[in-house]
Amino acid sequence: MTKTFLMCMFMLLLACSRPQRIAEEAGAIRDLAESSRQRFVAHQDTAGEAEQVEIIDRSSAIAVHAAGVQDVEPPILQTVELVAVAVAVVAAVVLAWQLGLGILLRRLFGWIPERERSAAKLLRESVAGETNLREAVAVMRAQDPLLDAAYRRP
Repeated sequence: MTKTFLMCMFMLLLACSRPQRIAEEAGAIRDLAESSRQRFVAHQDTAGEAEQVEIIDRSSAIAVHAAGVQDVEPPILQTVELVAVAVAVVAAVVLAWQLGLGILLRRLFGWIPERERSAAKLLRESVAGETNLREAVAVMRAQDPLLDAAYRRP
């Protein structure tokens, strides 16, 4: 489903503008009318030929006027684009974090989370003799359920 959604988003972003599509359709109508006019000329039907000339002239006018039409993006498309950009930014951040860039940035800026700072303080006190080692291990296990699970496993 995600691939389909992304493919649809890509196609929407690459789609040509409405004025361009109007001009292309007017050109197609003109080509068809020109083909019909030639058949009317071959059958010597002047009324049909005049009608086709009128269609050709009007389709040419449509193509000219289409150039002056302002392409307005529907609000839903703007919302979809905004959501797509937000998803891409979140995905890039998650990917960077999973690749270890977050740890690198932490080290560069010297930011250490509160949990690790309190654990380091407790271990320093334990080594200095102010706190019993058993107390330090108990506090660390209470703070981190994953450490506790790893500690229990032989």
